[in-house]
Amino acid sequence: MKASNQKERKIEGQSISTSKIAVFDVDRTLILNTSVEVQLIHFLRQRGMLPLANFIKNFMGFIRQLPHGFEQVVLRKSIYLNGLNAREVKSLLPELFETYLRPRLSQKIQEYMETLRDKGHEIILISGTLDFLLDFLVEILEADGGVGSPLEIQNGLFTGQILGIHPYYHGKVKALKKYLDGRKVDYRNSYGFGDSWADFPLLSLFGNPIVVNPGKISRRQAKKKGWKVIREG
Repeated sequence: MKASNQKERKIEGQSISTSKIAVFDVDRTLILNTSVEVQLIHFLRQRGMLPLANFIKNFMGFIRQLPHGFEQVVLRKSIYLNGLNAREVKSLLPELFETYLRPRLSQKIQEYMETLRDKGHEIILISGTLDFLLDFLVEILEADGGVGSPLEIQNGLFTGQILGIHPYYHGKVKALKKYLDGRKVDYRNSYGFGDSWADFPLLSLFGNPIVVNPGKISRRQAKKKGWKVIREG
């Protein structure tokens, strides 16, 4: 996780301490119509790095965890990466971004990021996607920080096990609070961006919640709450 707890930024010739934030969901918000992890799977399969045995193991892991509840299933959702060299996979992220992610970046969301950055908002990405993927997006998009799902590495290899807070549904609120580490934030004048009902607990924190490309149910709920809805094909 890349953080900037008391980041100073030059705005119109003045140095200010950031107290307003703009928080962006990634999957199906910043990246349109898909998730970063789905694109990672396609990319690794195309390179022959994900053998069939890993997928069978992933599926069986889901089955075994079902009696223990949804949360335990989610924490094992990335078992397909088990045994892959973490450094090797990370070295391929620039290629993944250029071939699979950049073409799917939302232009509207990038414009919001740039506008709010210029107005002094701290730009934060938050997603249930894996932390090493989230950290790469933070760097390439010049965000101030981000929070993803922490993926365990042992002896240089991914285990596929998620540790700590999984930023999904109410977990996104917990993850953001942990990231902010007690800092005071002007939520009334801050922004939150998400695409679905699972982002609503996070969006409810902000005076400016924006729902991106929602489905019917999420769109209806957003309009009932008086939240702004934007669409991008």
